[in-house]
Amino acid sequence: MTRVPKSVRQLLKSKPALKQLELEISAQKALLSDIRRHLPAELAPHCLAAQLKRDRLVLHSDSPVWATRLRYSAPQLAILLQETRPDLREIKVRVLVSRQPRQIRRPAAHYSDVAANIVRSSAGDIEQPQLREAMMRLSRVLRR
Repeated sequence: MTRVPKSVRQLLKSKPALKQLELEISAQKALLSDIRRHLPAELAPHCLAAQLKRDRLVLHSDSPVWATRLRYSAPQLAILLQETRPDLREIKVRVLVSRQPRQIRRPAAHYSDVAANIVRSSAGDIEQPQLREAMMRLSRVLRR
């Protein structure tokens, strides 16, 4: 007898722990949306996550610069949130560490005609036609 895999929706409905997890995720999304509404327009997209732990609100930012801006906005945000969350006592801001390696910006390469001429003259001494043609292409790229 083969088992038919259940859809995610079926799993969420049938498993109480998963249902609870779905409710917590929905609550965090609603909290984040509420917080973003109270933040300045340029700052809101950099607030990536929000968690309410008893009387402490923890905000996660995408970089140290935006985390600092969130920290400076925290007192004003606390005042605005007092209406809906009167038990809020503290706002902490953390930087959400990306698991993707940072892109290293390399300076644009600067080529010279001298380098192109050296590669071109070296290509003339190569007996293998494929390698010689590759060196000639390289010399043309270096001239650009």
